[in-house]
Amino acid sequence: MSGTSLSAQLLRMGWAAGRRTGDGAVRAVALLLAAASLALGLSAVAAVCAAYDGMERRTGERALQFQDAFPDRPAVALARSDFDEVEGRQYSLVYLRPLSTDTPLPPGIDRWPAPGQAVLSPQLDQALRAEGAPSRLGRVVGFIHQSGLAGPGERYAYVNPTDKQFDKAGFSRVVGFGKERGLPAGDVLFVSGRGKLLTALYLILLPAGVLAVVAARMGSAGRDKRTALISALGGGSRHRLALTLGESAVPVLAGAVLGALPAFLVMTTDHVRLPWIGYWLSGADLRHWWWGAALAGCVGAIGTLVLVGVMHRPGGRGGTRPVQLSARRGRAIRWAALACPLLIFATVRGPALLDPAQYADLRMKLYNAGVVAVMATFPCAVALGAGAAGSRIADSVRRTGSSGALVSGRRMAAHPGVTARLVAGVGIAMVLVSQVQLKTSQFGASAQAAQETARRIGHSVVLLQVDPSRLSPNQLAGALRRLPENTESFALYPPTGPASDGLPRVQAPCPALRSVKLPCSRQVTTTGTALATPRIAEAVRWSLPTDERIAVQEGDVLPGDMKKAPSNLVLTSSDGRDMDYDQIKRLFRDDLPVAAVTAELPGEGWLVGARNGAAHGRWVTFLGVPGLLIVAVAATLGNLAEFLRLSLLLAPLSVLTGRRRIYYSASAWALLAPLLAATAAGVVVAAWLATPQESPVDGIGLSGGTLSVTAGALAVLAVLTWWWGARAALRQTAQWRPYGD
Repeated sequence: MSGTSLSAQLLRMGWAAGRRTGDGAVRAVALLLAAASLALGLSAVAAVCAAYDGMERRTGERALQFQDAFPDRPAVALARSDFDEVEGRQYSLVYLRPLSTDTPLPPGIDRWPAPGQAVLSPQLDQALRAEGAPSRLGRVVGFIHQSGLAGPGERYAYVNPTDKQFDKAGFSRVVGFGKERGLPAGDVLFVSGRGKLLTALYLILLPAGVLAVVAARMGSAGRDKRTALISALGGGSRHRLALTLGESAVPVLAGAVLGALPAFLVMTTDHVRLPWIGYWLSGADLRHWWWGAALAGCVGAIGTLVLVGVMHRPGGRGGTRPVQLSARRGRAIRWAALACPLLIFATVRGPALLDPAQYADLRMKLYNAGVVAVMATFPCAVALGAGAAGSRIADSVRRTGSSGALVSGRRMAAHPGVTARLVAGVGIAMVLVSQVQLKTSQFGASAQAAQETARRIGHSVVLLQVDPSRLSPNQLAGALRRLPENTESFALYPPTGPASDGLPRVQAPCPALRSVKLPCSRQVTTTGTALATPRIAEAVRWSLPTDERIAVQEGDVLPGDMKKAPSNLVLTSSDGRDMDYDQIKRLFRDDLPVAAVTAELPGEGWLVGARNGAAHGRWVTFLGVPGLLIVAVAATLGNLAEFLRLSLLLAPLSVLTGRRRIYYSASAWALLAPLLAATAAGVVVAAWLATPQESPVDGIGLSGGTLSVTAGALAVLAVLTWWWGARAALRQTAQWRPYGD
């Protein structure tokens, strides 16, 4: 018989053996999920590279090339990059005024907009319409094609300013568009770097590797016997590998295809919106990286098969562990269990003993190391508790006659390592979920203060940043006269010295000063911000440095000479009610030169940055939740494999008692009870470990809803594990037959 035909027969034998064994279906599912997870994670790497390559290429092609960088080239347009906000998020826009009719167009647009017109990206147009302001930037005369956008979901605009908005001194001369020494704009300024997102993909790849390891060793007892037989018959490593691959190849290949399939489905479309995260993925970009998606599927399949072959024991040797090794491992589990509460206490209290101003980085490193140590020892603590409970359960069921509880209780007491492996995934999942939620909820002290300011005063105060060098007194005064009724204006001057005792100075006519409970005098007077209304106190606090005291003087808001004009103005409603913020922003945007006056709410800049950071944090959740589910699935499948080994030992007992319900009882005590106990204990540990990071002042706190949902999901998974384990054990032991010596 030729070597080729023998290998083919061994492959078929492996496939048949895998289907016949009781745990074959469970292992096939595990291998399929492992290969699919690896292929999906690797295809996500390819998708990230494709998206960033496309974004960087198109951003470079449209970048503004200023004449300062190319003094030998003639200017073709005047331009100014700016930012605006929609739906709480910033986006880029470019004000452009072409210098001739034959000026080259930026990529993605068909014709130059006339003064007062704009060309928008489709997503920006949709967002502006949702806010009820479709003409905010001017009359929309077209849309930017995908070739001129960093990505399908980018919010971007080209605006030709009106004559009122156009101020030649505030614009720069542009010689063209291109990557060479060009100024980028758009999404590239708001998204995290490629390296950060690739690093975040480890949240999927590492759990996928854990699942692959678990799947590779599932049902190893039966395979060890088969390979031992092959070795006894004179087979070598090649023959053992053929038998092993025959058992694993079909589910692994099917899983790799399923894992790579989403990437190829995206390639068939123009773009796809990722669920929950809201990011638009370009199908055209991914088509340029089709080979990366194909390679991901191949690497996922080959990697899983290699792992199956490497982790498989060659067979031929006795398989009993030395008594000394088992005892040593038992002692290690007990020591780790005893160390767990001490590590929790040290993690919660230890870093707090260090000065946060001097040792902030060390505090965080110690805390993170403590969390990792707790996750490593927590399963051992649960296992030790389960072992103690197992002895009591076994003693108590003598009166009830529950064979399943008796066997499971004795096994938990005798083998704490099995229980530790059983609950490890649950404990890690609970702690990781809480830590991920805390990291993504850290809004920052300034952003939290801005939120509190918005809660207290709403839209009753608007801050103006003024560039006096670009305005005439008549322009700014005319805009202030067109403000809505019941709007009061104040000038804010920075500390100037003895005249105001080095304090910020508020200047306005008497009616305006009295509306916010400030004294009115032609002489500079000092007062505390606590005596004024919260509106002016918040405005001063967010505009200029203050120690809760300000100088006040009655006078005109604007001087006759703009060189002496203040760069900070405050608008408040005289009755304390909310003002029409959108109308005020539109007034200063449309009637004055571009960016000469910027209107914003107190602390709004911090909130915009915090929202951008929160959006980045959503990627951690978006990638971390599937990773945690993979860890949970790996733990579940490993637990099923362990219980199926136990069910073989229960087979003679079920025959003697004639009661098949013994498997449901044994599965309940061996799987369901430890998993539920670990879930409950994990909630307590996660909440305790979160206390050092919680800060009500900064808005950082552990979400009870997050813990409840996670605990509920793990409880449901525990119930499914119990039911699946009992059913799989029934099918497996139905094939059991008694044998003699």
